[in-house]
Amino acid sequence: MYRFKTLDFYVFREVLSPLCMGLLVLTFALVVGRLLKLIEMMVNHGVTPLEILQLLGYIVPGFLELTLPMAILLGTLLGFGRMSADHELIAARACGISLYRLTAPVMVLAAATYLLASWMAFSVRPWANSNLRAQLYHLVRSNATAGLKEKVFNRSFSGLVVYVDRIKPPDTRLAGILISDERNPRETSTIVARKGLVVPDEKNETITIRLTDGSVFGTDADGAGTHISRFGTYDLTIHPGEALGVIHHDPTEMSVAELRRLIAHGRASGHRDYEAETEYAQKYTVPVATLLFALLGVTMGLKPARGGQSERFGICLGFFFLYYVLMKAGEAMAQAGRLNAFAAMSIPDVVFAVMAIWLFHRSATDRADQSRGPGDAIWDLVERIGPHREAA
Repeated sequence: MYRFKTLDFYVFREVLSPLCMGLLVLTFALVVGRLLKLIEMMVNHGVTPLEILQLLGYIVPGFLELTLPMAILLGTLLGFGRMSADHELIAARACGISLYRLTAPVMVLAAATYLLASWMAFSVRPWANSNLRAQLYHLVRSNATAGLKEKVFNRSFSGLVVYVDRIKPPDTRLAGILISDERNPRETSTIVARKGLVVPDEKNETITIRLTDGSVFGTDADGAGTHISRFGTYDLTIHPGEALGVIHHDPTEMSVAELRRLIAHGRASGHRDYEAETEYAQKYTVPVATLLFALLGVTMGLKPARGGQSERFGICLGFFFLYYVLMKAGEAMAQAGRLNAFAAMSIPDVVFAVMAIWLFHRSATDRADQSRGPGDAIWDLVERIGPHREAA
């Protein structure tokens, strides 16, 4: 049985500190976009700080699934970079400690992170997305007209501008209504109605504004013309989750069992649900990045960095951007049915596995040039451009 020694705890501590820091910074950077919308809900629509914290808690797990692999890359890159800069790794290897041995505690940490990321993907994120949708519906239902003000252009709902001349008690009956609907940019419309009623639909978790005695002024889908129509009754349905990018009961809210049933039903009926298949495959493939990024971070941390830790942070962002682009490309092919979902979603893992294993093997067997770092090509380019500018 493997037992941790002083060296293991030392390496573990050096990697864990920047890992935790990176996890907090990266997750906050992704959440801040949604945070602005949540603050607007609190300021303009009477949502309490406790409810904002609940919504924030449901949003974070979706981001942690992506930031955990990036944090392990950042932690290993900065940790091994610091030890390399202080020649601690050279001293360790001079004492006969191989790179494989130095990497062992990192891979243990990466395995624990992999299990955490898998738990997020399989259990926490579907639960959080489902509760986020339910909480948003509850807030919109309880504050559907609380956010509306008489004789004011209200932007309580995403893509809609609502003007109400009068709100009659008990705050569900409206009079003198003007609505600009731009949720579909290709088919915008303006709705005018004498009366309206706010009707919550608990089964579908939507809010319906039922308008009576009015007209719709709209543009055609091709933008070449307009149309006007009168109505006796017109229902305008609002999905509360649209404001935060939550779609009604999409595959990201489903458990593994629900996804399997949906996939099996789609294949049996001849209409495959590629979105569900992609989500199912992603649960298995994305967490693997934690192991690959840990191995890659060790290798890149051995290289010198002229720009210090800031250069290593930039390299980390570059690698993660490449992984994200490959992941989105695979996701697009899987959802279009051009490639098997598991094969498409494994594209970034295969690319990074080949790169990480090859680079690590070269470093472990001392075949790599340890005197040049990944940023040297950039610095060489800057130095070449400098004399040309001075001569000009």
